[in-house]
Amino acid sequence: MLGLDSSITQQMEKHSSRFYKVLRHSLKAKGEEVLIVTDYGVKQNILASMMAYGYYSAAKKKGLPVNILFQGVKKGFMTADNHVVKAISKLEKNNIIILALSNKLGKFTEDNSFRAFCKERGHRFISATGLGDVSPSYLNIFLEAMNINYSRLRKKGLAIKKKWDKASSIQVKTAAGTDITLDVAGMESVANVGEYHEPGCGGNMPCGEVYIPPRGINNVNGQVVIDGSIKLDSGAMLVNSPLTITVKGGRVAEVAGPTANLLLDTFAKFEERSKHPERVRLVSELGVGINPGAVLIGSMIIDEKVLGTGHLALGSNHWFGGEIKTSYHGDQVFKNPVYYVDGKKMEL
Repeated sequence: MLGLDSSITQQMEKHSSRFYKVLRHSLKAKGEEVLIVTDYGVKQNILASMMAYGYYSAAKKKGLPVNILFQGVKKGFMTADNHVVKAISKLEKNNIIILALSNKLGKFTEDNSFRAFCKERGHRFISATGLGDVSPSYLNIFLEAMNINYSRLRKKGLAIKKKWDKASSIQVKTAAGTDITLDVAGMESVANVGEYHEPGCGGNMPCGEVYIPPRGINNVNGQVVIDGSIKLDSGAMLVNSPLTITVKGGRVAEVAGPTANLLLDTFAKFEERSKHPERVRLVSELGVGINPGAVLIGSMIIDEKVLGTGHLALGSNHWFGGEIKTSYHGDQVFKNPVYYVDGKKMEL
C-alpha cells in the first residue's frame, strides 16, 4: 500500500496507538481533516515514510478523514512538488497537517513560510524533518521519545520558560569548557512541550525543549564546546571529537577541532546561496532539552530534545521572535549544561 513494503505497513499498524496518542494529546484531533506529507526517503533510510504511515494508520483506525501525499526529497531552497502545493493550498481552514520528511518540505508559496501559512489558515500541525540521515532501526527510539508523560513535560518546560522570560542574561557552562552568555532582556522563550491545540499552532514531534533568541544580533559572547551533535548541510551527525565554537559580539569568530572544516564548509555553502550571507554565522538561539525519552542518535529533530543536553543555534530566528532572517538554521548540541539565570544557577 502507498508504495511501502507490506511488512513495513504491518509493523507501523502495530504502533498506531502511539501515533494516536499524539493526535489525541498534542493536536486534540476530533474529526478534522488530516493531511500528511512525506517522501520515500534517502536510499534505505525510509523513516520519514514509516512515521507518516504510522500517523495515517492511527487516523484511519479512529475514523478521521486522512490523506497522505508523497513527494521527492527536498532541500530548503527547492520547491515542494506541485500536487503537494495544491493540496496544502486547497485544504479548508482549521484542519491538521503532519509533516514527516527526510529533509524539508520545500517552498510552496512566494510570500509565506509553512508556519505563517498555518497560522493564517488556522491549521494545527506537527513536523518531523531531517529524517533522511536516520536508519529505520531507530524507529523505537522515536516512539519512546513520543510516548512520554506530557503533563510532566509541560510542567518542566513552563517552569523554565517562566524563569527565562524574566531574565536579563543567561549563561551556560559545561565541564568540557563551554562558557557563553546571552543578553536576553525583553525576549520571550518558547516551551516546546507538544501542545498544539490552538488554531495556527504547531511544532516538532518528538517535542521537548525550551529555547530563546538573544536580544538583537550583537549580544552573545563566549565559547561552546560541542560534544553531542552538529547540524551540517548534509544533515546531522554525532560528534566523536569535540568542536569549540568561539563567539564574539554575537558572531562565530572561530571553529576549532578535528572536524571544524565540516561546519565551516556548511557555513560557506549557505553563505554562497543566501541573500544575506552575513547572517549565517550569527548566534540565533540558546536551548535546553527536556525530553526524558529521547537519546542522542545524530538526528537534530530528536538530539536537541534530549534531557541533559543544551544547544546553540546559528542563523535564522525570525519565526520565534528574533531579528535574524536567513536561509540557514543550525542547532549544535552539547552535553551536561549548567544554566545561570542572571547569575543564579538554575535547577533543571
